[in-house]
Amino acid sequence: MQVFGSGFRIIAPAIGVAALAILQPGIDPVFLALLSEAHALSPDLHGWVVAAAQAGLALGSLLSLFAGARLPSWSFAAAALAAMAAALATGAIADFPALLALRAAHGAAMGLIYTQAMAHAARHRPTGAFAAALLVQLLLSMVVAAGLPSLADQRGASAALELLALAPFAILLILATCRDALGQRSEWDVAPRREALNTHATARAITPRTLLIAGAIFAFVCANMIVWSLTGALALGAGLGNDTLGTAVSLGSLAGAVTALAVLRERILVPPTLTALLCGAALLAPMLGARAGQSELFIASIVLFNIGATASVIRCSGLAAASCTSSRALRFVSSMQTLGMIAGPALGSLAAMGDSRNGPLEAAALATVLACGAFIAWQRRPVPQVLPAELYYEERQAA
Repeated sequence: MQVFGSGFRIIAPAIGVAALAILQPGIDPVFLALLSEAHALSPDLHGWVVAAAQAGLALGSLLSLFAGARLPSWSFAAAALAAMAAALATGAIADFPALLALRAAHGAAMGLIYTQAMAHAARHRPTGAFAAALLVQLLLSMVVAAGLPSLADQRGASAALELLALAPFAILLILATCRDALGQRSEWDVAPRREALNTHATARAITPRTLLIAGAIFAFVCANMIVWSLTGALALGAGLGNDTLGTAVSLGSLAGAVTALAVLRERILVPPTLTALLCGAALLAPMLGARAGQSELFIASIVLFNIGATASVIRCSGLAAASCTSSRALRFVSSMQTLGMIAGPALGSLAAMGDSRNGPLEAAALATVLACGAFIAWQRRPVPQVLPAELYYEERQAA
């Protein structure tokens, strides 16, 4: 297929690493249900577990944003080792503060890896890189979400949780076997020390129009995570079992993968504004689908949610990345995803404390409205015809 041409062969290791680094958010409902089973953790605390993990993810992403190519090459292998140790310890340690620290450490390591991997991949294919990474992540999520509950029934929830250490182990293998998998050497070849040392020029490369679309990414991901972090608790509260939850997440991942494959072709078939509005409506589906207590309706709502979440993040990220003129600007776009991942669960938990039934729905609806507003404002803002010459200190590599 044409979509998997030479450009994708060049960035295939980075896409694989990025997909593995964000595998955890794709299986959070199943992971949280197993965590409650393994350590008798109250569903009311699920939002804080996710928030701790995403706080670490955001911190790792910000470290990559500000340190960039100055990080030593071994730092990413060390991060993968740290994530593997945290994943193994999660299944064995029941103390809640210790669990939060472990999830934060795991998230920080993965955030560092993900942001560098996506910055390298998006330099070649702005939209296609995000679509491919999400496609692989969703396919992996589908397999893991379908298999973990059965494995937990056979060997226990703790053993199932410990197997998630295979994800950072796979990252280690890719880093060890693929030359310059995260593009650090090529980044220094393409943008010698000017980008790493000239922060002012990099800041100017992030234009107001890029900030608008990055804000839309942040708000869409925020709404996404408000709903996703509470999906397990919603299912349990509606009397739906782990098998239903696993099936919903698995089928939702499949639907998201099909959506990612469609966007991977980088052809805009639906008007972007209509895409934003439809995606926003789909993000709220699980909040309503869980209330009926019917497994079929809940599964259908998760499928709709995954379609909307996948299309909104890929399309906005690709449009934002296409407007970037530096690797640090590309890392900025990737960091908006991780920052939304921490803000969403925290806001959802805070909203649930104020109104356990309607609070998260109202918070998710507000984030969705803000995302659509930022996207529409971005689309109406004139496209700059000429950029200052000093912004072109990094050539985009040929795909």
